[in-house]
Amino acid sequence: MVGLGEPAVSLPKKAHYVLLNATVPLGCLDKVDKAQLHACVDHLASVDIEGRIVGLYPSGTTNIRAAGVDLKHKMLLPTFADLHTHIDKGHTCERSRNPDGSLSGADRSTASDAAFWDSEDVFRRMDFSLRCAYAHGTSALRTHLINMTEKQTELTWPVFSSLKEKWAGKVELQGVSLVVLSYFRDAEAARKLADTVAAHGGLLGAAVCCAEQGGHPSDDWTTCERDRDLLLDRIFTLAKERNLDLDFHADENGNELARGLRYIAQKTIQHGYQGRVVCGHCCSLAYQPPDELATTLKLVREAGITVVSLPLVNQWTQDRDHAGGRTPRWRGITLLHELRAAGVPTALASDNTRDQFYAYGDLDMLEVFTQSCRMAHLDRPYGDWPQSVCAIPAAAMGLRNHGTIAVGGPADFVIFRGRRYSELLSRPQVDRVVVRGGQPLGLAPPAYEELDYVPKAISSGDVPLVDVSYTDGVAKVNTLVGRQDLFRHSKAKSVTLERWNINLLRLVALLPLLACLFGVLAVGANLLQPSLLV
Repeated sequence: MVGLGEPAVSLPKKAHYVLLNATVPLGCLDKVDKAQLHACVDHLASVDIEGRIVGLYPSGTTNIRAAGVDLKHKMLLPTFADLHTHIDKGHTCERSRNPDGSLSGADRSTASDAAFWDSEDVFRRMDFSLRCAYAHGTSALRTHLINMTEKQTELTWPVFSSLKEKWAGKVELQGVSLVVLSYFRDAEAARKLADTVAAHGGLLGAAVCCAEQGGHPSDDWTTCERDRDLLLDRIFTLAKERNLDLDFHADENGNELARGLRYIAQKTIQHGYQGRVVCGHCCSLAYQPPDELATTLKLVREAGITVVSLPLVNQWTQDRDHAGGRTPRWRGITLLHELRAAGVPTALASDNTRDQFYAYGDLDMLEVFTQSCRMAHLDRPYGDWPQSVCAIPAAAMGLRNHGTIAVGGPADFVIFRGRRYSELLSRPQVDRVVVRGGQPLGLAPPAYEELDYVPKAISSGDVPLVDVSYTDGVAKVNTLVGRQDLFRHSKAKSVTLERWNINLLRLVALLPLLACLFGVLAVGANLLQPSLLV
């Protein structure tokens, strides 16, 4: 019997060794003669892997005098590339709860949580997320950064740059500015944002047709029907002037009229930006009539756009009844099989983790792949779908030597106890061995207790309620100190109106502590009473 916590395999500390009888998806192998490999029905090949990585051979054909480790057909995958995340707002779901799990509820509670943000808070949560991803076997990660207000922009990018430097060589970190399409109506704000993104080596992004009413003329936030062409042209022009790649949120809803992916593809071709654009979500493809779908897929292929699906998050938010009394009728994910069949590079990613848009997740790409196989039926056959969490996202990020097991490439891979997909995807594989540069990491994800800190916003009295309302494009955030923040999304300006005496808040904050104290005293008093059972 395998002991609890025992790693899937023990590797030697020697610099040069051979892994024997490793089971690797055929599509994850590169720079090797695949014709010599025998693959099973699930496109899995048994190989011997020499050194870092000097050679790849069919199992049983190596004749090398080096320390050998028999994996006994355990599965081995390249380290993961997570193409679409939001680690700037990760691990905030408890302090600013999404009350109904909807997209609009997520928007409101995310806006409310912004009052907690400062450099220390954002750095701490983002670093925690990267430690989770690294321990699970991710070597590259792209995060979107909320930039709807000037404060958020000035806060998130310096933190991002600090973390990018800290994690260099461990997790290749990329950042994308996240604003809604209507943000670009302010030409000066848009130019300033693009300059900031360029200064930090990031990507420019926007949400197109992404609201709950995305695609409808009434959505003047992300659809912007009256001036959509002008706004998209402005985004592409800003990107071309600064040589920035683009990464969009598109069609995160189930509305037939939401065709942001098509609009972006048309502009990509028009501006000659093929191969430099990623689009995430694209849920509404599932509701496109066949002729409209065919037109969109053709344009996306011609534009060289990579589509990244976020199944865990989209199945949580899409088709959700705000009152909680109706079972969802669709899974919320985009048309993965149709995109792949049309020749569109298609990736899978984590998206949100423990925030207002998804209350769960740990940046574990094996979990993402496992759940995607179940939700989207990627298992008959599995084919090259493992590439969707390795090689395809790495290519979209412009990263060489990531996402494949290749002769001459780095010895960066993950060894699992599972020997076939039916074993790999049935258990969480917590005993996996992450290998970087030929050596096992031996790391576990950080403990949640590390996040049990009090943000400065609380100690200073600036504590928001989860209560945000929208009137004529203005978000109104109520707080315990009677303060209200008003900001217009199109102008991205904030105005502080009024504060009550902070002593009132401090008294409120002390009430739970006092209640606990009185509870302890009461229990102690009861313990001093003579027991009637003695």
